[in-house]
Amino acid sequence: MKRNTAWIPLFLTNFLGVFNNNFFQTLIFLLAIKWVSQDDSTLIVPLASGLYVISYIFFSPYAGKLAKTKQKKKIIIVSRLFEFSLFIIGSIGFYFENVFIVMICIFLLGLISTLFSPSKYGLIRDIGGNEGISFGTGTLEMLTFFGALLGPLLATIISDHYNFYVMLSIFLLVSASGFFSIYKLKVTENEPMKNCDDTVNPVKFVIQSIKFASKIKGLNLIIAGLASFWMIASFIRMTVIEHCPKVLEMTNTEMGYVLTASAVGIGIGSYLAGIFSKGKVELGLTPIGGIGMTITLLFLFFLEPSGIIFTILIFMVAMFCGIYMVPLSASVQSSVEGRKQGDMIAYSNFVVFLLIFISAAIYGVISKVFGTNAVFIMLVFLVSIMTFMMLKYVPAMFERFKKLIKITNIIHETNNHNF
Repeated sequence: MKRNTAWIPLFLTNFLGVFNNNFFQTLIFLLAIKWVSQDDSTLIVPLASGLYVISYIFFSPYAGKLAKTKQKKKIIIVSRLFEFSLFIIGSIGFYFENVFIVMICIFLLGLISTLFSPSKYGLIRDIGGNEGISFGTGTLEMLTFFGALLGPLLATIISDHYNFYVMLSIFLLVSASGFFSIYKLKVTENEPMKNCDDTVNPVKFVIQSIKFASKIKGLNLIIAGLASFWMIASFIRMTVIEHCPKVLEMTNTEMGYVLTASAVGIGIGSYLAGIFSKGKVELGLTPIGGIGMTITLLFLFFLEPSGIIFTILIFMVAMFCGIYMVPLSASVQSSVEGRKQGDMIAYSNFVVFLLIFISAAIYGVISKVFGTNAVFIMLVFLVSIMTFMMLKYVPAMFERFKKLIKITNIIHETNNHNF
C-alpha cells in the first residue's frame, strides 16, 4: 500500500465536497421554508431531499459507464469545476430568496455527485492497490460522515446569524479547495475502455448487474447489506430530528449534539473497521457490527432513555453501523477487477438510494401510527434479518466471523490464565 500522503488529495476533495453539499442542502431546509407560505413550507425538506438523491436512481448506470471509459481523476476535476459554478448560481438563489433556483441547484449537485461517485471509489484501488481497499474505504467513509456532520452544523449557525457574504465565501472557498485538492492527486489508473456498449437504461442496467453479480457468490446480498446500512443511517437521522424535540423535548442545539454523536460514531466505526481489517476485506466484522446495533437498539426501545444516555446509545448504534458497513463496501470493490468495478459501484448506488427513498415512506408511516420510538424496534428486525441472511448465504462472511470469535476466545482465555 502506498504511503499515507498519497491518499490526501482524494480524502480531502471528498470531505470538502460532502461538506459543501450538506451545507447547501441544510441551508435550504432552514431558510427556504421562510420564503414560501405556511402550507407550502412542509414540502421544502422532502422536495430538496428527493431532488438530491433521485439522480442516483436514474443516472447511476451512466456514471458507471463513465468510470470505465474516461480517466477517473479527470471526471472528478470536471465535476468540481461544475460544482463551483453551481454554488455561484445557488448563492444568487439565496440572495433573491428564489426557491426554484436553489432547488434546481440541489438537483444538479446531486447529479454531479452521482456521476463521479464510481470514479471516486474506483480510485481507491488505483492509489493503494488491493491491500489498500479496506483502509481507503474506511477512511473515505469516515471523512464522508464528518463532512455530512460539519456541513449541517455550520448551516445551523449561519442560518441563526445569516450573512449572505459569509455564506457565499464559504461556498466558494470550500469548492475551490476541493478542486485544487483533486488536481494535486498523483495516480496511475487502468487504461480506460475504448469501446463500451453498456446500457445507460436504469432498468436494463439493474437487470444486467444482478445477473453479473449473481456469478460472484454472495455479491448481490452484500450489495443489499450495504444498501441496508444507508437505510439504517437514514432512519437514525430522521428519528433523531423528530424524536429529540417532540419526545425528549430537546432544544435544537441539544439535538445538534445528538446528530454530532451519530455522525462521529459512524465515522469512528468506519475508521476502526478499516484499521482492524489490516489490509484485507474482513467480512467477519459485519456480523459483529450487526449484533452490536441490535443490542443497542433494543436498549433504546425498551429503556426509552433521555439526555446523555440517549446520546451515548445513539453514538454506539452509529459506531457499530460503521463497523457493519466498511467490509461490505470494500467487498463490492474487491470482488470485481478493472473497469467493471465502476458498474458494480453504480449498481450499488442505485440500490442504496432506492432504499433511502423507501425508508422515507416507511418512516412516515411508522412514526405517525406508532410513534418515533417504534422505529428502533423496526430497525432491530431489519438489522437482525440482514445479518442472518448474510451469515447464511455468504460463506466467506460466516467463516471469517467464526475465526474472529475463535481469536477473541483465545485472547480471553490467555488473559484469564495470566491473571
